[in-house]
Amino acid sequence: MMDIHEAKKLIGYCGINCGGCGMYRGRIIAEVADDLRELIETHGYPEWVPEFGGIDFKFAEFQRGLAYFTKGNSGCYCQEPCKDGGGIPDCEIKKCAEEQGVQICFQCSDYPCKHFSQFLKRHPEIAKEYEKFNKLGSEEWIEIQAQKAEKGYCLATGKYYTKSYVE
Repeated sequence: MMDIHEAKKLIGYCGINCGGCGMYRGRIIAEVADDLRELIETHGYPEWVPEFGGIDFKFAEFQRGLAYFTKGNSGCYCQEPCKDGGGIPDCEIKKCAEEQGVQICFQCSDYPCKHFSQFLKRHPEIAKEYEKFNKLGSEEWIEIQAQKAEKGYCLATGKYYTKSYVE
């Protein structure tokens, strides 16, 4: 289990756990893309699909794009949590939380403010996290977020992305 202080650093001002984000360091998306790349190559798609697959796109370009997403440092993934300078540049939520002196918007007396209301339109699942945060308290809620992330949970899809090994 991750140390609670490390886990706290991964909770964005908005309540999203960077550790549970598929885009954070390519944690989930890069692994899924690499698995798809491996399946495509193992099944011989590069040899027969371009000629016989009836596709209406350039297969080599698809492979190139897929290879891009397999690299956790490709540039399309956040490398640092927002509290360490990562995330969306000029994020209004980050600026507001820092001005209010809160580590997470859920702690703010103005929650949900105009900045957060816009965010909730795109991420309605965060409203449920706010309820859990209030019910459980900060420490327990953060511990649960860290545990879910370690198991491969992605908040955006509500799914776990883990590899199961059967021998």
